[in-house]
This record gives sequence, structure tokens and C-alpha cells, in this order.
Amino acid sequence: MDERINLRTFLHIIRKRILTLIITVLTVSLLTAAISIFYLKPTYEATENIIIGSLVKNESAYDSQELSMLLASTIDFIKSPVVLNSIQKELNIKDDQLEEKIVVQNNRNSQIVNVVVRDHDKDNTTELANTVARVSVDKMKEMFGVTDIKLLSETDGDPSVKQVGSTTLNIAIGIAVGFLLGVGLSMLREYWDDSVKNTREVEDILGLPVLGEINLKNKRGNSRNQTITKQQHEILKRSGGQISV
Repeated sequence: MDERINLRTFLHIIRKRILTLIITVLTVSLLTAAISIFYLKPTYEATENIIIGSLVKNESAYDSQELSMLLASTIDFIKSPVVLNSIQKELNIKDDQLEEKIVVQNNRNSQIVNVVVRDHDKDNTTELANTVARVSVDKMKEMFGVTDIKLLSETDGDPSVKQVGSTTLNIAIGIAVGFLLGVGLSMLREYWDDSVKNTREVEDILGLPVLGEINLKNKRGNSRNQTITKQQHEILKRSGGQISV
């Protein structure tokens, strides 16, 4: 027997185990939906932008090496204890995971540093992103005398906020995972099932046509009925009465 599985055999197994596949997909989807709705809190992401250096070339502009050093120093400084402690003191919070909520990004050859903050409260996310960027700029000016650094929100308003992920997306992922898991369970059940269900499977296994079929279940049933009938006749002869069947 060829152990290699082809597309036709795969589709036959899926059709045969379709109930297992449907139950698995529904179970995983409902479980994902319940977790997303009742247990997972929505996550919001706020982005604040800091501009370093002058975008217009002039005599006081930094050269490329100085600008690169200033960008690298600013990125490291934003998540330093000096800035984090000042933020906690200003907002009157004690958050041990404050550093993990802050992500600092900078695209190559760009003078803009992006301060990204993620939290479960929309208003707190906006306030925290603005505070991190503003405190970083103030400390850079105060401690290092950097003048060509400012917030982009000073002219563009509040930092942008968006929700990361959604219940619909989580359910869609749950359906995909449930489908893959259902296919795996179907293949596993088929692998461990050695029984023959119909004549087609016999022909596929032996490679020979089936000439006839005997229903052994009915034959056993008839034999049992015949045995019961003989016993009833024997009882009838001994008792000399009549027995209704």
C-alpha cells in the first residue's frame, strides 16, 4: 500500500471527518471570542514625535556625525531613570512596568524620534505619551544645553491614538487556528482508525473489486430469533400450553 497521501485522499479524509473539523473550529472560535470580550482589555497606542536639529540648512546646523550622536543619545535618554522618575513624579504614579510601555523609534536618515506608548486606558495613553516626550525635551535642554529639539505636537495638536488589535481580528485568528487544529485532529483520527466502513475502502485497500456483500449483523439477528423460537417450542411441548410471540 502506498503510504504517500495525495490531494484526493486528503479531501476524502476531510469529508469523512467533517464533523470533527466543524466542532473544533466552533470550539476554538467561541473560546477565542469569550476570552477577547470578557478577559482581554483593549490596548491603545499613542505616538508623540520629537524633532531634533534643524530641517533647514544653516550655519548653526549640526553635521551628519553630530546629528547621529545626538539622535542616539536622545533615544537612550528617553528611557533613562532620570526621565522615568520625573514622569512618575509629575503624574504621581508608581508603575514598575512604565519602561515596558514605552517604545522609541527612529527611521534611518530621519531627524524625527517617535515615542510610542501602549496602555489599556485611552486617556492615560495620550497623557503618558505627551509627558514622556515633553519631559525628555525639557531635560535635554536643561541638562545638555540642546536647543534644536522640540515636540511636533506643539504645532500639530495632541498625539495620535489608535486601538491595537480588535475582537474581530482575534476571532478570525481563532477560526484559522481552529481549522488547522481540526485538520490535524481529523488526520490523527484517521491514522488511528483501522476499521473498514464500506466496500469502497475494501477496494482501495486490496485493489480488487468487491463481488458481493453479506450483512452479518442481520444474519446474527436471524440466528438469534431462530434460537429463541426453538426454545419456545420446547417449552410449549413440555407445558402443553400456548405461548404467544
